[in-house]
Amino acid sequence: MAEAIIIGAGYAGMSAAALLANSGRRVIVLEASGMIGGRALSYKNEKGYVWEYGAHSHRLARKGIANEAFKRLGEEIDFLPEVKDAKLIFKGRLWERPEGPAGFLKTPMLSFRARLVLLALLIKIKKANPSEWYDKTLLDFYKTSFQNPEVEAFLPFLGMTIMCPTPEKVSAGEVIEFLQRALKAGIGVGEPRGGSAQIFSKLKKHIEKNGEIHLSEKATKLIIDNGRATGVKTDKTTYSTKNVIFAARLPLVLDLMDNHLLPKATRNYARNIENSSGLTLDFITDKPVTNIRAGILGVDIPIWARFQSNADDSFTPRGKYISTWGIMLPWHFDGNKKIVEETEKRLKRTIAAILPNFLPMVVEERKTVVPVMNGNVLTPAQSKPHRPDIECATIKGLYLIGDTVKGDGCSGDISFSSALIAADKICSGFNPA
Repeated sequence: MAEAIIIGAGYAGMSAAALLANSGRRVIVLEASGMIGGRALSYKNEKGYVWEYGAHSHRLARKGIANEAFKRLGEEIDFLPEVKDAKLIFKGRLWERPEGPAGFLKTPMLSFRARLVLLALLIKIKKANPSEWYDKTLLDFYKTSFQNPEVEAFLPFLGMTIMCPTPEKVSAGEVIEFLQRALKAGIGVGEPRGGSAQIFSKLKKHIEKNGEIHLSEKATKLIIDNGRATGVKTDKTTYSTKNVIFAARLPLVLDLMDNHLLPKATRNYARNIENSSGLTLDFITDKPVTNIRAGILGVDIPIWARFQSNADDSFTPRGKYISTWGIMLPWHFDGNKKIVEETEKRLKRTIAAILPNFLPMVVEERKTVVPVMNGNVLTPAQSKPHRPDIECATIKGLYLIGDTVKGDGCSGDISFSSALIAADKICSGFNPA
């Protein structure tokens, strides 16, 4: 019998499985698709190109939550060397991204008066208690002390750091909590060498010490007996286990069990959860389009870009270059193709404005619509205090992990954090007998 059955082979599921297997527990990972990775899927095709489902970075790099999970495994993520040439898009122009509060005080993006207000805002953020602000928006936090049109126009940048660039929507507590960690760490994001494939390759190695990964096997039912998770039924067989870790998107757990067995708050949260959506464009060129290595982030437009080949030549065959551009689709995106077309045009107009020689150089492009980019938008209602507990209160042996539960950080950080918490809880109650 497995100590744990893990449903889902994304960041959360693979991390939890690796941590448990590395601690001597037998695990089985079930993945409905034919590949490991989930929303962080990364693979190299037959032509030698590394394709990723979007482009994934890790906040605070070696000081971040993702790397903390790897340290528990006795190793670390191999990040590319940190570079300081990141850029921002603001008012239709490309600017140097300021480094720390002092950098924002000197940036020419804003008037001197606006820079002073922005610095005062950052100081207030540094001193604030996040727990007092989870239920308020970033705009609420800002307006308690400040009133400056230029700074207000810059607020989306602070929200974009946790992938919710709408000041009147994003939780102030979540922004404060992240920025405090970032200011303390003194480092931005880290890019894994070789992309997310490195992450999953290392996790897979640890899982295989004491476990199995079953691809193309879909969980169809959670077996609950007398208030305890005792197994998982799939489209191929039935497994008995001591613990079930559900690591797929939270709303999907409702399809696998009698919903009334879950806490009412968890049921309601899963039914009403709001996610974000995005559009990514991968461009192939025959020569570099820029010398930027650290990427671009939009301030007043929700855009991000990475120039992978400039920093890591393993992404392409010799003589080819790849860059990935992403843009958030409108909130509550429903798959409307016209919206995708309009968003793509907006993205390409922005690219043409800031790098006018780029698009004519493109020899191949790939478009990916990402219906679920972040599984949980960090609004006040979906901030950490309101997300479901990782250990289910009503079903013993059932754990909910991923980017939709009560872990730390945002996006992938929540996945790694919740995996650490679930693994610790299971290991603390482990009885080899």
